[in-house]
Amino acid sequence: MELRERIIEAAKQVIRINGLSKTTTKEIARIAGCSEGSIYNHFESKEDLFLQVMMGHLPAFLSVLMKLPSRKGSGTVKGNLEDVVRAALDFFDVSIAMTASMFTEPDFLERHRQGFQQRNQGPHRANEIVAVYLLAEQGLGRVSSGINPRSAADLLLGACFQHSFHLQFLGEVEPVEVRQEFIGNVLQTLIQGLLPA
Repeated sequence: MELRERIIEAAKQVIRINGLSKTTTKEIARIAGCSEGSIYNHFESKEDLFLQVMMGHLPAFLSVLMKLPSRKGSGTVKGNLEDVVRAALDFFDVSIAMTASMFTEPDFLERHRQGFQQRNQGPHRANEIVAVYLLAEQGLGRVSSGINPRSAADLLLGACFQHSFHLQFLGEVEPVEVRQEFIGNVLQTLIQGLLPA
């Protein structure tokens, strides 16, 4: 494993255990097996390292989201949303604890917000993409005209976030079959309201 990857893995471990505010580059370096100065050869600051840790979990979720609008009219709405739910759960499972740590550092959180605003990014973008997809499916008659696409997207991703939050809070690891049951139940409930009569 390259040094940069070792540092990121060490940072994940330390942030998970200590939270962002109590994470030190000294502890990260110790776990990564490098000098503290080596961290700054790869990252501008502790904050930059933290953002890279967060971004490392995002590509798989983003990949599913970015393909979603082009899937309108193909497959089934339920099948397309199932891929989103699975990717969202995987992302939230690893990102919730780290994201929560940001709220212990108000200055960092504000800088992070400003960066997102400048780049037109942020957690709300996932909901917007799902809403655009549902609106397109509405136009094709595959989703009921009586639903609000953004509200449906919020309900879907909100359920995923809440589910992952509960697991993290309780310190539980969800067996594959239990996760699949949750996905099936959430989608069945949502689909009942989404599909045209």
